[in-house]
Amino acid sequence: MSGFLDVLGGIFSNPNFYFTVLSTTVPILLATLGCAIAENAGSTNLGMEGIMVMSAFFGVIGSAYTGIIWVGLLVALVTGVVMGLVVAYFALYLKVDIILVGIAVNLIGAGLSAFLMYVLTGDRSATTSLHSGTLPTVTVPVLSNIPFIGTIISNQSILAWVAYLAVPLLAALLNKTRLGLRIRSVGENPDAAASVGVSVNRTKMIALVISGLLGGIAGAYLSMSYLPYFSKGMSGGRGFIALAATAMANNTPVGSLGTSLLFGFFYALSTYASTLGIPDQLVMTLPYLATIVGLVVFSINVQRRERKRLHEGVRRRSRPERDAAEQA
Repeated sequence: MSGFLDVLGGIFSNPNFYFTVLSTTVPILLATLGCAIAENAGSTNLGMEGIMVMSAFFGVIGSAYTGIIWVGLLVALVTGVVMGLVVAYFALYLKVDIILVGIAVNLIGAGLSAFLMYVLTGDRSATTSLHSGTLPTVTVPVLSNIPFIGTIISNQSILAWVAYLAVPLLAALLNKTRLGLRIRSVGENPDAAASVGVSVNRTKMIALVISGLLGGIAGAYLSMSYLPYFSKGMSGGRGFIALAATAMANNTPVGSLGTSLLFGFFYALSTYASTLGIPDQLVMTLPYLATIVGLVVFSINVQRRERKRLHEGVRRRSRPERDAAEQA
């Protein structure tokens, strides 16, 4: 037991472990932010998994066939936006249940990417025959010289910086701009928003497009930073984990950062499974177990707040009755 604790302590004292935490958090964070902004508008983007997969695939194809990594990134972002528009069009204008639309997008993303990979490259499991390249990393001159911290934040992908900077930007968008006010008002009470001239469908579409854009960035990170190629199922359920992280974060950008870091921590820990002497298969379940535990805790807190709200409502309603009795 002491040997296990010593190894675990060595992992937690290693700055490379926290570097891995930050890097594995990025796709979860981007997907969670995408789901959060859709939820703020009253829409559930269940298709985030499919958006990530398709964006990851087309990003690699665009980069490999043009030889320009930035073109690949642009293709991935456009793919995410287009798929966000598809979800919005079917759900808002064709009146298809948005949950069914999300399931369809996930199935199409998994199947179509595998089919096109074989047609375009001849590969069956991964695009190893293509040279797609990787996006550059960023090193901050001053911070990189700080012991321990410099190792953690240096040489992170440029998309990692985009992901973490997106947290305050989205928080400002939702809380400090007219668009953010419309998104939140549509999500809370669409009828009231429509009564003051807000276009509900247009606002929801904008939120889903932003959600798709963030999913596109997440997919590009997976196949152009985290790995230098596309492989079948490379999203690894991160789109579904993002839905759980969004619920735990109460649909807030700052909360999304916290819950995403939690799942990123378990993903990073799973990469060190061999040093702990734990079977890889067991450790790989940790992110999903953390999802279940997190949702249970979130559900308990929601029920506790609801009971408190109902109790306060009963007290407010009974107070006039007590006042009337005293006056009588």
